[in-house]
Amino acid sequence: MSEEIAEYERPSGEPRDGIAEDDHPIPRWFTISFYASIGFAAFYIPYYLLSGWSQAVQYEAEVRIAEAHAAEVRAALPTTNPYHGDAVAIAEGSEVWSTICVACHKPDGSGLVGPSLIDPYWKYGNSDETLFETVSAGRPLGMPPWGPALGSEKIWKVLAYMETLPKTDEPGVGAPDFAAPAPGG
Repeated sequence: MSEEIAEYERPSGEPRDGIAEDDHPIPRWFTISFYASIGFAAFYIPYYLLSGWSQAVQYEAEVRIAEAHAAEVRAALPTTNPYHGDAVAIAEGSEVWSTICVACHKPDGSGLVGPSLIDPYWKYGNSDETLFETVSAGRPLGMPPWGPALGSEKIWKVLAYMETLPKTDEPGVGAPDFAAPAPGG
C-alpha cells in the first residue's frame, strides 16, 4: 500500500517574501576568467616543462652546488694525521679507544668482531687518509660510521693512539688466511 506524497506547487516565478527563483546566466567576468585560465595553462605548462625552469632542474643545480661545496670541504681536510707522536692527543685517543673501539677490536687491537689492527693485513689500506675515511664513513659489513659521533679531531687522535699499539706479523681477524681457533681449544 503505497501512499502518494503530494508535492507543493511551485510558484510560477512570482516573488514570495522578496525571494524569487530565477535562472541567471553565469557572469561574464567568470566565463572570461575561466577561459583565460585555460589559455594561460596551455602556454605555461609547456614553458614550465621545456624551458628548464622546473623543480627537477632547480634540484639538480642545488645538488651540483652541494657537491662542489663538499669537494671543497674534503680538499680542506688533512690527509695526514696531525697528531703523529703527540702525547696529549694519544692519551685522549686512548680514552676514546677504550670506550668505543675495544668492543670490536679488543684492547690490544688484535680483533674480536672487527679485524686486527696490529697485523700487516689491511683490507682497505693503512694510509692516514684511508684509515680516517674508514673510521669516519664506516665500511660495509661491520664498521659503523663514527664521523658524526666523534668528529674529525677525535678520529685523528684515536688513529694516533692506534699507531702506538704493538705490531705483529701473525695474521689476526680479517687476514686472508685467518682461521679462528676452535671453541675450547
